[in-house]
Amino acid sequence: MAIPIEMPKLSDTMEEGVLSAWLVDEGEEVSAGDVLAQVETDKATMDLEAFDEGVLLKQVIGAGDAVPIGELIAVIGEAGEDISDLVGEGSGDGAAAAEPEPDAEAGAEDAAAGSPPDPEPAPEPSGDGQLAERTPEPVPAETDAEGRRIKASPLARRIAQESDVELAQVDGSGPKGRIVRRDVEAHLEKETPAPEPTPAPEPETAPEPAPQPEPSVPEAPSYAMPGEEAAYASEDITQMRKTIARRLAESKYSAPHYYLTVDVDVEAAIEVRKDLNELAEEQDRAKISFNDFITKACALSLHDHPYVNAAYRPDEGEIHKHNRVHIGIAVAIDEGLITPVIRDADRKGLSELARETRALAERARDRDLDPEEFEGATFTTSNLGMFGIEEFTAIINPPNSAILAIGEIRDTPVVEDGEVVPGTRMKVTLSCDHRVVDGAKGARFLDTVKSYLEEPMNLLL
Repeated sequence: MAIPIEMPKLSDTMEEGVLSAWLVDEGEEVSAGDVLAQVETDKATMDLEAFDEGVLLKQVIGAGDAVPIGELIAVIGEAGEDISDLVGEGSGDGAAAAEPEPDAEAGAEDAAAGSPPDPEPAPEPSGDGQLAERTPEPVPAETDAEGRRIKASPLARRIAQESDVELAQVDGSGPKGRIVRRDVEAHLEKETPAPEPTPAPEPETAPEPAPQPEPSVPEAPSYAMPGEEAAYASEDITQMRKTIARRLAESKYSAPHYYLTVDVDVEAAIEVRKDLNELAEEQDRAKISFNDFITKACALSLHDHPYVNAAYRPDEGEIHKHNRVHIGIAVAIDEGLITPVIRDADRKGLSELARETRALAERARDRDLDPEEFEGATFTTSNLGMFGIEEFTAIINPPNSAILAIGEIRDTPVVEDGEVVPGTRMKVTLSCDHRVVDGAKGARFLDTVKSYLEEPMNLLL
């Protein structure tokens, strides 16, 4: 019996998916666990696996097509099986001939009456002529010498194909030896020979200047006069960007935001971090960043302030106060923003937080995260301090009730005991959903975070 393959829900915020590339052709046999295609979601490009064995009878949609969740994308069954009830009449897969359309009948009557039928309309143009650029060719799945499929992220496969690199020659550094983008890039750097220096010839006489070619003017679009520079360059909106736009707009205009800012004295935390990293270097452990201090301080503070670790559920008429602390760390990637989740962050030491955060951030930039690694955050942090941003406000990541925006660590004059002395400070701003977190609740939470950062030894207890 034919088995329909539908667009799966691969993330909690996914509404539609783009089939990036087919990895199995029509008529090929597949087994359970084989990767049929690559699907671009709002968070990552992921493998679509088969759960049954059979023959891929029909690719219902093409590479580059976007369809909503639950839409039919392929059919698996036995060779020659009739699948007309799944994909419609006239599909060519054993289906009966379709009834002639009215236009065809009219043409036949015109021919019988001696008058030629109306000419068929010319095919409509494809649009802006860039469909070939937006529709990637399928990336074939490679196998090793023993015939086993090589584990690699979709992005790594794409880069390898474009660079004519065999994945069998690349060492994988991802989970269970999975090949990710950085592995292919490292392989390319290793294989690319350094250019040999070419000695400059010694001319007997001064060479004549080479004629300079006339600068070419790109063909202007219809809205620009010939020879004028185009007013803008356009690019397609990715699934990730669509979701970011939709979810943050919903958050900003449905959740009543308010903002609380404190200036934190981080001199003691800097000294403790320095000592811990010296010890980490001796023991060959991951170095601790200041962001790890903040993650730990927020995780411990959320225990004492459950409404900040909560979600507003109007459809259910409830506020969900979470019993566990899962902190999302905002990571910027080329396509937008993604928030890998540190689960049970309150139960992990600084060294473990440092190691896990770096691993997740690297896989996020490679778009190689599994859904459970970027879903389920109960609180979120966003750090722009490394870009020299002193202070900013962040939009709450739904369904969280708060997000902490972290500014840069700066040297500044401060007043202590009536005297101006040098100090080291950092501003953090808490965005709160007023439906869940009242002003006093938000202020008390932020004060607890500040106390942990100003007395950092409490983070180690």
